[in-house]
Amino acid sequence: MIAANRILAPALLAALASLIAPASGVSQATVRGRVIDSEMGTPLAGATVQVGKSGPAVKTDSGGVFVAQNVTPGVIEIEIRQIGFEPGTFDIRIPASGVVQGVFPLDFNGYMLPAVVVEARAAALMPRYNDFEQRRQRKMGAYLRWDELKKQGVSSIGDALRTVRGVRMECDQQRFECYAHMARTPQCEPTWYIDGVEVHSFHENTPINDVYGIEVYRGAGEVPAEFAGSNAACGVIVVWTKSKPYR
Repeated sequence: MIAANRILAPALLAALASLIAPASGVSQATVRGRVIDSEMGTPLAGATVQVGKSGPAVKTDSGGVFVAQNVTPGVIEIEIRQIGFEPGTFDIRIPASGVVQGVFPLDFNGYMLPAVVVEARAAALMPRYNDFEQRRQRKMGAYLRWDELKKQGVSSIGDALRTVRGVRMECDQQRFECYAHMARTPQCEPTWYIDGVEVHSFHENTPINDVYGIEVYRGAGEVPAEFAGSNAACGVIVVWTKSKPYR
């Protein structure tokens, strides 16, 4: 599935691409780019880069860098593919001559990669997710990680929670809103945490794309000490979001 087009607006273009004065006698431009992991910022070697519909197809080197020469001027589409990442499509403006430089981030999905590679990447993202992974190993509650959510094909937090045994989604038809309740304690609402901070409002239709993991504790007996409180008996739901500083 192709990722949504990312139009490089002037402000973003200034940050990601710079135009170098054209050399004399050059009638077509050169595109020099660096392809990176959008979450970790690491270079992606061996990615396939298609520059324009009929332009050259090149590969990135060990530093994630590609160079495409003799690129036709105008607004062109650059499509980048790499195993284990969502395909990326970027629209950029090519001048009549000179060099355009840019950084192109791809979103990790783990497809077709060995489990050991996915686990190693999760470990590399610690300590942000370290506590989540440790609790997940102890299996005191229900845990949904991004790769499991991806396989299930869920599109929202509510869809994900509907797969957890002991969790019920109750919808208010007049307000067009749905809320999670624990089957054991339907008379009260669970406490929500986002990235370790307690929040007082959260909607079931929140997109799942930027979620790293979800922890569900269905009663006081499952809730770990760091999330225990006066409402622990009503259950606790903890959502960890992905951090993508390179997007």
